[in-house]
Amino acid sequence: MSTKIGITETYDPCFVPDWETRLLDANIVISKELNDEMIEKLMVTQDRVIFHHTVTGQGGTVLEPNVKTPEHEFEQYRKLLERGFPYTHYVLRLDPIILWSKETQDNVIKVLELWNSVATASRNAIRCRVSVVDLYPHVKARLEAAGVSVFYDTFTAPDAVFRRVEKILSPYSATPDKSGFFFECCAETKLPPSLVTQQGCASYRDLELLGLPESVCITYGLPEQKQRGDCMCLAKKQILGVKPGRCPHGCLYCFWKDSEAQPDVIVLDCLDGKMNFARKAYEESGLVRDLIDTQKEWIAGHTVREVSDELEELYMR
Repeated sequence: MSTKIGITETYDPCFVPDWETRLLDANIVISKELNDEMIEKLMVTQDRVIFHHTVTGQGGTVLEPNVKTPEHEFEQYRKLLERGFPYTHYVLRLDPIILWSKETQDNVIKVLELWNSVATASRNAIRCRVSVVDLYPHVKARLEAAGVSVFYDTFTAPDAVFRRVEKILSPYSATPDKSGFFFECCAETKLPPSLVTQQGCASYRDLELLGLPESVCITYGLPEQKQRGDCMCLAKKQILGVKPGRCPHGCLYCFWKDSEAQPDVIVLDCLDGKMNFARKAYEESGLVRDLIDTQKEWIAGHTVREVSDELEELYMR
């Protein structure tokens, strides 16, 4: 048994065609797009996966131009539950919370209202991870270029924003008398512990929910401070997926710099020799088109990952 917990925190697995083949014994799968293919794969791997569903409420806006709307993702969430995916293996992520305008605030509340309807109907609390957006210099540049204004200029949001976050979340917090959300966060020390529990994205709680006994859980190591001083993730975790970089969702607040962007992951369907490319970036490369036209037999005879790796290497030249 592996003593590392797998996590897809550097790239959205919805753009990685074989993500399920990379899983370890325990995994945190994080995605903004719960499409039908992902639902099928989650059903098969449900005993090894805690699924983190990122829905900020900004999908379809200038901030998340290529992300589905919260209404769409909510219907997919309901579909996942109807298929029988374990309720305890699902985590909603309001990550990050953006309160730059009345519209962005209303979008956050919309997500809480939608998901709270399920919590109320099922009389169960939903785990919900939250964070507040950070303004990196390259993020500021993107926002300015897109004509998006922010009423503060500091890296971390001012205290008034955190107080507003607290006011928004509080009515939805689960109590012994009502359903709602169990709010969690990592490295957000300005949110009150009475409302939000400090817990890593990859934690002992996740291992316990996956059914690992305590004697096994302790082999995954203690939380270790790494990139962020208040991070509480387990020390022994393994990144699953491709090299980190901006994904095709194109979120303006993305942590990764544009210069760090990787070529879009390609999705292939070699059934009957037909290649269905989900990303246009490769189609714009004459070199790749030549490969597709002349090497169809080679493509059909290799795995999706082998073909994807070959095309990525060509595209990076």
